[in-house]
Amino acid sequence: MVNTIIHKISTFFSKEIIVFLIISLLNFSFINYDWEKDIKSRDKIHKNISDIFNSSTYKINTTSDNFYTILESERIIGYLIVKSEFSKYKKFDYFIIYNNFAEILKVEILNYRESHGFEICNKKWLKQFIGNSSDSKFEFNSKVDAISGATISVNSLKTSIFKQTQTLKRILNE
Repeated sequence: MVNTIIHKISTFFSKEIIVFLIISLLNFSFINYDWEKDIKSRDKIHKNISDIFNSSTYKINTTSDNFYTILESERIIGYLIVKSEFSKYKKFDYFIIYNNFAEILKVEILNYRESHGFEICNKKWLKQFIGNSSDSKFEFNSKVDAISGATISVNSLKTSIFKQTQTLKRILNE
């Protein structure tokens, strides 16, 4: 009788601990990526902005969670979006640089944390997004090639870039 009670209590607590660990891990996976604290990512973003806009005196101002304005002499010259999206099991981080008309100038993956689907990091493949400013999701997606073995990551990235671009256009038109 006592052994049965002890067994039930230990089973109950082990289930609670497992549930607690799962909930904790899930909460951790939804934390936004802070690119400004990651030296490697911050340097990569700043180098790209410098190269694209041929400027070393620009400033970046936060406008909302993921949106930033790129300023040169207090004039907006472009926009930056830094986002995290899901691949199969983990998140990956990427950025988009736009000109001041919401046209995509650069897309790059900052951190890809899985062994499958890493092909989306290929710079040649990512160049397909440059200049793709279609307002139709179908047209936008049809301009970007699929990658065998990276379907989830590709679709996640395409959907996110389309949504971010549409959001930026809407903000600029207000």
